[in-house]
Amino acid sequence: MSSPETLGIIGAVTGIVGATTGPAGLVLSWINYRRLQQIKALDLRLEFRKQVSDVRAAVEALRDLLERSRASRSEVLAAMGALRSSAFETWKAALESDLKTAQDLSSELPDADETYQRSKHQNLETKLVEVHALAAKAARLRDKYLTELAYDDKEREHIRPDVRVR
Repeated sequence: MSSPETLGIIGAVTGIVGATTGPAGLVLSWINYRRLQQIKALDLRLEFRKQVSDVRAAVEALRDLLERSRASRSEVLAAMGALRSSAFETWKAALESDLKTAQDLSSELPDADETYQRSKHQNLETKLVEVHALAAKAARLRDKYLTELAYDDKEREHIRPDVRVR
């Protein structure tokens, strides 16, 4: 058996070890927590900047797509002899409204040169959601006018046989 002195020494040593590891663990946990927050903010900054870049490219491509759609529809309706129809006037009004929407989307985009170094991850999350909403609006416009171009292509297929018959 151990003597009471030995047990006292062992108890004192384990008490000292416990007393030092507790605060050391607290300090290390706090340091790791701070590092984790920095990594999370970095990840969000990178994701946000990539998303802004993608949305910026999509929004910039919208104007060309809408203009191409205008030209395509004009050509198809001219070939059909319906260039002065009220349906085309209505379509052009919707196109003008969508051009304005595309311009508004462009003005809502965050600054491409901003690094967001000082932004907290909560703010970055909010901004990421906002940019995602802009991306969804841009995608809806893009899809609408890609559908319009596909419709024009189908109409061209009908126009070609009509022209050959004449």
